[in-house]
Amino acid sequence: MQGFERRDAEITDLARRVSNTVLIGTISQYDHKLARYRVKAGDLETDWIPDTQARAGRTRTYEGRDKGEQVVVVSPSGDPSQGVIVGSIHTEEKQAADKGSIHRLIYPDGTVIEYDDEAKAYKMAVAKGGTFTLEIGEGVSLVATGDKLALKAPGGITLESPTLTHNGKNISFDHKHTDVMPGSGLTGAPA
Repeated sequence: MQGFERRDAEITDLARRVSNTVLIGTISQYDHKLARYRVKAGDLETDWIPDTQARAGRTRTYEGRDKGEQVVVVSPSGDPSQGVIVGSIHTEEKQAADKGSIHRLIYPDGTVIEYDDEAKAYKMAVAKGGTFTLEIGEGVSLVATGDKLALKAPGGITLESPTLTHNGKNISFDHKHTDVMPGSGLTGAPA
């Protein structure tokens, strides 16, 4: 009888390992500094495990996961302590886009970054009160805050355009001035 008990124990262990190979659960705890998470799937809660990212070498990305986010865990040999989070599962409530041609990133504050490859349209909408900063090399920057835009270009700005307007006034190369005075006088406003 002892052989049957051992066989039954082995079968039970094997069934447990197979059922733990792929788990669907939710993030129960997170440590963003160490990039580790605990996942709860039914009565089981994993140890602190890593997740996969798009890149993790010299080029690297990090997108932290949220508490309650539904994820898929793959566990080698069915051991959840060696598991790795391989992705998140969209729910109807947390759907990011309704078309396959849209790549959209939505942040908790309402900021949206989106590219629609069908429409060839890129959009970035920073939430109210937010800022946008673009830095290129050394010294060139574009900073936008709620009501102000600052452009810094120590090497100068080259602008090529058939027209250029400022507050509704033509200020391009072909604009005309009124009240022109010869000598050291100042001109009037552009027409």
